[in-house]
Amino acid sequence: MNLGASAALALVAAAAFAASAVLQQRAARLEPASDSLRFRLLLDLFHRPIWLAGVACMIVAYLVQAIALYLGNVALVEPLIAMELVFALPFAVRSEHRRPGWREWLAAGAVVAGVGLFLVTAEPIGGTSDPSNRVWVLMGVPCAGAIFLSLTTAARPHARHRASLLAAAAAICFALLALLTKTVTYLLGQGVSVALTSWQPYALIGIGIVGFLFSQSAYQSGPLESSLPVIDTIEPTVAVLLGVLAFDERVPIDAASLAVEALGGLLAVAGVFVLGRSSLVVRAYGGPSGPDGVQEAHRVAPTEAPPP
Repeated sequence: MNLGASAALALVAAAAFAASAVLQQRAARLEPASDSLRFRLLLDLFHRPIWLAGVACMIVAYLVQAIALYLGNVALVEPLIAMELVFALPFAVRSEHRRPGWREWLAAGAVVAGVGLFLVTAEPIGGTSDPSNRVWVLMGVPCAGAIFLSLTTAARPHARHRASLLAAAAAICFALLALLTKTVTYLLGQGVSVALTSWQPYALIGIGIVGFLFSQSAYQSGPLESSLPVIDTIEPTVAVLLGVLAFDERVPIDAASLAVEALGGLLAVAGVFVLGRSSLVVRAYGGPSGPDGVQEAHRVAPTEAPPP
């Protein structure tokens, strides 16, 4: 393993994911609410150049993340990916011509300090790249149950927190996607024929498509502050837990280390939620925040060009 290169690539991936989310959110919020959780939403978005640019950034980010996972481990890479909103802050300053307030600076510092504290204390090492099918089943069943619960709750008429529930489903898919990516890169290293005769590459494609649909539906269903912080906290949390429990990645589990790791995690989560609800960051991602902003976006016909 090359942990230094893995960490550097994870930060590059986080920056690219930030740019991707900005562009995708701006496009998805222009689509009608009736398209939520339908593949028609993706077909309509394909006609928006800004969304295609976001997809291109996402593909670059995913490829860089895949290399980072190949060189390192899940418990190292995924917390660094969670720093996406920190990278979004300079973009927000540039696009909105506003300086961050003390809340944004404190939140960004909390994310960096929290992730750093967790990684310095945890120092994740070891792990397998190809767990047994039994482990995948034990890992996949509870994840599938949580996704199903989120979707059924979000599908209820007049469901509260619909965007957050869809974002939670997307986040769990993305956590599984990170683990599958690590396994697929390992299988490709054993030979293309080995990878193509294994089930993991096909599961990766399927979960990637479904998770992508969930995330776009979450962006389209409500303001950014209801979805992006949820994805950026649940995805790394689930990925790290599964990396430790299912991929045998080792972190210290004595009481003192666990307390410091938990403190780092809480700092990072708090920072992500404050940044995700900052008016500066929200406007950079998709325009006015809150219900009025969403209603205004939904009044735009799909054939109209997005506002500048």
